[in-house]
Amino acid sequence: MARGFSYAPGASADVEEAAAPGLAKERIQELGGSRNALVREAIARREDCPFGLMVTLAHDHAVPVRAAMAANPKVLHSILDYLAHDRQPAVACAVAGNPAVTQDVLEILASHRKGEVRTAAGAALDARALAAAGEDRHTPELRDRVFEESQARRAAMLAESAAASLEAAADEAMAAADPHVEQGEPLMPRPTRTAPVRGFRPPIDA
Repeated sequence: MARGFSYAPGASADVEEAAAPGLAKERIQELGGSRNALVREAIARREDCPFGLMVTLAHDHAVPVRAAMAANPKVLHSILDYLAHDRQPAVACAVAGNPAVTQDVLEILASHRKGEVRTAAGAALDARALAAAGEDRHTPELRDRVFEESQARRAAMLAESAAASLEAAADEAMAAADPHVEQGEPLMPRPTRTAPVRGFRPPIDA
């Protein structure tokens, strides 16, 4: 190989090997520790990825690796719950699209602060509701009711999230207007001044 020349990351032979079927467990473990993020990403997608390696890749510094782990249908539920709180929307969206994700995690993601995460979680909730109602084709009114309940639940969660955001914004505005008042500290009532009544003299203490 000529000096100063390097292969593109996607052209690495290890990337192809990491995605190859029938790979030995020892080799999967070895490739999971590769310096090439594309190799680790391919390993994270494998359904036969060892559980211990799943934990390691769920904490990987590369976002695509964590997203691949979040999309793995064989990932442990505890890891999936952990990745649902990832700061990167791509990882949370991958969790929402995972068929193994639980209903309660989807409902939490449906009120996420990022719009793309809310959309992904809402679509997954709607798909599950329609699939459950579609099992009985002779009761279309049940399917419609389930869909309406799903939409109402999403609207309630979004309203709750919006209310929390407005409350936080109001607290920040109050703190900015009066920097001497700490956040969360109740405001002291302002003293009231009353004018004396003409013709009235206060009693003199004996």
